Amino acid sequence: MKTAIIYKSFFGTTKKYAKWLNEKMDSDIFTFKQFSEKKFNDYQRFIILSGTYFGWMPLTKYLMKNWRYLKDKNVVVLAVGYVPAKDPWSRKSYEQIPVRIQEKIHYYKVHGKMLFEPKELVKKENLKPVEKLLKNKKCL
Repeated sequence: MKTAIIYKSFFGTTKKYAKWLNEKMDSDIFTFKQFSEKKFNDYQRFIILSGTYFGWMPLTKYLMKNWRYLKDKNVVVLAVGYVPAKDPWSRKSYEQIPVRIQEKIHYYKVHGKMLFEPKELVKKENLKPVEKLLKNKKCL
């Protein structure tokens, strides 16, 4: 299954996760700006990543803008953020994604870091649940 990894990274953490996933998969990697509408038909699976920022995620707007191209594809979404998945801010970020989209995606929250936090919080092991899903889908 041909896979595109598409990400938006402000401080580099999301980019690091995108690159780590790309190392494990036979995939192509792009930033949000690099991926044009013409390319959607070339891929069956999309892994879309962005950071979370106090209840806001750039990936939400990206999903909504491009949902007409993604709705019949396999879509995995990774929200990268400092606060845990069960934190109210993380929940608020997730709830910004329309329900019709939530129902059709695989969503994961992975640990990021604040700008001046230790880099040790960002590690490949944080991607294990995502990798497990992708292995079950036979794409790793």
